[in-house]
Amino acid sequence: MMNSIFFDELYKQFGWYDSVFTPVIKNCSSEFFFDGFEYKLEAISTNMNVLSQNDTFFVTKIKINSKNDVYIRISQDAINVILDKILGKNNKRFDLTEVSELEARIITAFNDYLYEALAPNFNIEPNRRYSEILHLTYFVKSPISDNAAKFIISVPKDILIPKETEQKPPQFTDNNFKHCLVDVNLIVGTTAFPLVDIKKLDIGDIVVFENSSPSEMTLVCENIVQKFKLKPNVKIIVPYDTSGGNNMTNTTTNLWDTIQVDMSAEFDKVKLTLGELKSIEEGLIVDLCSVYDNNVTLKVGGKDVAGGELVIINDRFGVRINKITDMEVPVEQNTAGEGEGQEGNAEDDFDYSDFEVGEGN
Repeated sequence: MMNSIFFDELYKQFGWYDSVFTPVIKNCSSEFFFDGFEYKLEAISTNMNVLSQNDTFFVTKIKINSKNDVYIRISQDAINVILDKILGKNNKRFDLTEVSELEARIITAFNDYLYEALAPNFNIEPNRRYSEILHLTYFVKSPISDNAAKFIISVPKDILIPKETEQKPPQFTDNNFKHCLVDVNLIVGTTAFPLVDIKKLDIGDIVVFENSSPSEMTLVCENIVQKFKLKPNVKIIVPYDTSGGNNMTNTTTNLWDTIQVDMSAEFDKVKLTLGELKSIEEGLIVDLCSVYDNNVTLKVGGKDVAGGELVIINDRFGVRINKITDMEVPVEQNTAGEGEGQEGNAEDDFDYSDFEVGEGN
């Protein structure tokens, strides 16, 4: 099995093989047959079995020194494409098992002619045995048909001296696109929150996120997840003694209410310029004052539970709630009797009746 470095080398050299071999093949085809055949280099490989799978080939072997040969393999379908053009359309499909002497001579003569045209690109040592073979797979297409078929040129790798494709300098720089806008998510922070307090969230309440800092956020843009520094907005600082709404109590009604779950605060999808993203990537402190005007969504388990505006309390980000998300709980059918169990608990946005712990449990 070849290593990845070798395949990376072939990838860089593909352009050289294409620029050297393809024009020669096209010229030979135009001079030997007719002008108009299209040739396209599709693959360079050291594995012949994959390339020749499910195909039958007419093979011409050309000796290049006392120990090595070059092979030109034209598939049965490719011969059919060529002969239909030069000898006229034949209703009977070409079959290599029934090839005529004239047909064999035409194909062999073309293969010999093609090798002579390619030979100036080979550096052959008289008595050296070459072990590694490269297979260049082409597709040929006739101007009178949409069918394409393959032929393969197999040559020792070491008789070629390919050049790696030179990388042209980019025509554009990042500065050309710095004002383009992209959608990003900004994560303010996270905190552990008891279920009982989530159930009692109300308009005007402020949720403080323990895992947050007014000088830092996390940016998510496709596969980019990156923390970055930003200038705190002093306009959203709220005095520590401001309650912001109804006080939450720790009174619980069941065991499940004491469980704490992770809650996150995320901005609604915002737009930043590529220039701002570049500054974030470079570790610069950025000023995102316009972002603070966007809504913030509180999420639990990936679901929206509330929305509000960003505030800063005691060196932590918080959210002053101005919207509670409706979370409709489907009423399950009571199999004990029609109409029973249809009354829900109107007070709670969450229904944990299935998990209540009764006496004796």
